[in-house]
Amino acid sequence: MIKFTKNGVFATTDDDVVIADDVDFVALIDQTLIGYIRFRAEGEPPDRVMGLLYDGFVLPPRHSLGDNDRAQWEIFNGQPQDPWQHTVYLVLERRDDTHELFTFVTSSITGRRAVGNLIRHYNRMQKTDASAYPVVRLKVGGFQHRDERIGWIKVPVIAVVGRAPKESAAKPDSSLTADLNDQIPY
Repeated sequence: MIKFTKNGVFATTDDDVVIADDVDFVALIDQTLIGYIRFRAEGEPPDRVMGLLYDGFVLPPRHSLGDNDRAQWEIFNGQPQDPWQHTVYLVLERRDDTHELFTFVTSSITGRRAVGNLIRHYNRMQKTDASAYPVVRLKVGGFQHRDERIGWIKVPVIAVVGRAPKESAAKPDSSLTADLNDQIPY
C-alpha cells in the first residue's frame, strides 16, 4: 500500500520507502474501491462498508452507518473525530519491468480530491478511448493556508502523463472467490 505521509511524500506503508515523483504507474481506475472504514480497538479487524466504484457501488449516507453522537467520538487535535472514515483505494501498476501492484489508500480530503480528479479525467478519456488507462506519476502539490502561522500545506497530486492499453495492464482478482480461496494447512 502507498500513503501520502504527514511529511508530504508518497511512501509505502509497510516500510516507509518514498516513491520518487518520476515513477510511472498505470492507474487501474476500474478497480477503485470506495466506502467507509471504522477502526476498532487494536487487534480487532475494522468494519468496512465498501465496494468497487465501477461495479455500481453507491456510497451510503454517512448517518446510516451509526455512531452519530459526536459527544461519543474521540477527540483529535481538539475536535471530535468521526469513527467512520470515507476512504478510497486506487490500484496502481508500476510501469517498469517489475509491474508491481500497489494500492494508494487515502481518507484525507486532499487525497480523495486527487483521486476524484483522476476519476473525472478517466471518465472523459473513456469517451474518446475506452481501451486505455491513464499513466500517472505521484507528485506533491500544495497551497498557502489562509492562517499564515500554518504556512504551506503539501497535498497529493496524481499527474496524468500518458496512456497505456488496458490489455497490457495486470488485473488484480478482487472477486470474493479469490479472497476466500486460501488453503487450510493440516
